[in-house]
Amino acid sequence: MNALQLFADWQPRPSYIPSPSEVQTHRAKSGSQVWKNPRLELGSLPDPQLRGDQVLIQVGAVGICGSDMHMYEADSEGYILYPGLTRFPNILGHEFAGRVVEVGKEVKGLQVGDLVACEEVHWCGICDACRRGLVNHCTQLEELGFTTPGAMAQYIAVAAKYCWKLDELAEHTGSESEALILGAMVEPCGVSYHAMFNRLSTWKPGNYVAVFGGGPIGLAAIGLAKAAGASQIIAFDVSEQRLQMAQKLGATSTLNPTGLDLNQALLELTRGQGVDFVVEAAGAPAHTLTPLTNGLAVGATIAHIGRSEKPTPLSLEHYQVRGVQLAGSLGHAGHGTFPNVIRLMASGRLEMRPMVSAILPLSEAVAAFKRLERREDSKIILLPNP
Repeated sequence: MNALQLFADWQPRPSYIPSPSEVQTHRAKSGSQVWKNPRLELGSLPDPQLRGDQVLIQVGAVGICGSDMHMYEADSEGYILYPGLTRFPNILGHEFAGRVVEVGKEVKGLQVGDLVACEEVHWCGICDACRRGLVNHCTQLEELGFTTPGAMAQYIAVAAKYCWKLDELAEHTGSESEALILGAMVEPCGVSYHAMFNRLSTWKPGNYVAVFGGGPIGLAAIGLAKAAGASQIIAFDVSEQRLQMAQKLGATSTLNPTGLDLNQALLELTRGQGVDFVVEAAGAPAHTLTPLTNGLAVGATIAHIGRSEKPTPLSLEHYQVRGVQLAGSLGHAGHGTFPNVIRLMASGRLEMRPMVSAILPLSEAVAAFKRLERREDSKIILLPNP
């Protein structure tokens, strides 16, 4: 099969001492501390071998995520930008949907021909975190496209328990190809859904909302906020193209934060009350969260999704006095997130299709990554089996 792999050199920074397990497995807990000189290669690999609990999926559509870009891009010293769990070489791609073409002998509930979207967070189900329902923080976690082979390939083998049917989307669109494209966006929408509605039960229709970052996660948050009844959605990004897309997806105000007094801007737009809900999807909390004080309403909630290893000073005294809550959020698994996102898309209340700025064959994947360096596209979808 054809597949896109990322290769990188294991060269831990002098200041980072990898654990014995990391050295043995090359499964790095903090990728940006060990992986150097990333490079993409499109080539031929053997088809996946199927376990009894897995299904073989012919990949119909796969999105390029900001995390994929951060594994592909390097800092001034040559280290990848992504700070999380990684192992290379590996096939990239975790935002995907496809058709089941083979079913393992232990699988129930799925059959050949089913269209499915799949979770990227591969939780074990037996560790203490999983048994407490905290599956996104599984202590035996594997991540599809990060530590296990991903979906920028013609085929992928996935345990059936991570797969969700797309029947409703296929009925809604009347097109299997369109259902697969929308299915590839369930995962990024699930990341925002989990942060906004699962991490803290504070969401209320009528909220004033601020979303930092106009990439796919931020745009999904805008779409979800609209679907969930936000009265105002204020979007921040430095890219004019992304701000225009934010407006299409439901933002009521769009602002470039460069040189802007964030608190004053938020107070002016909310009649002096401040925002009730903040989504940090820019991965730049020192520039987005650190300045926020009286621009936050009493009892405001902050959902932190964007990844950043840099220390972030926060006004904790202000949070305490005003009752502000901050929740870090990771992943999308559990809590009915995937089926709920699929239902929202199928109902027409969550319309993510305008976010797709290009659909390209897998053969053009390397050029697509290069194109995304400009940060002008909202979402590029790759078709491994056009």
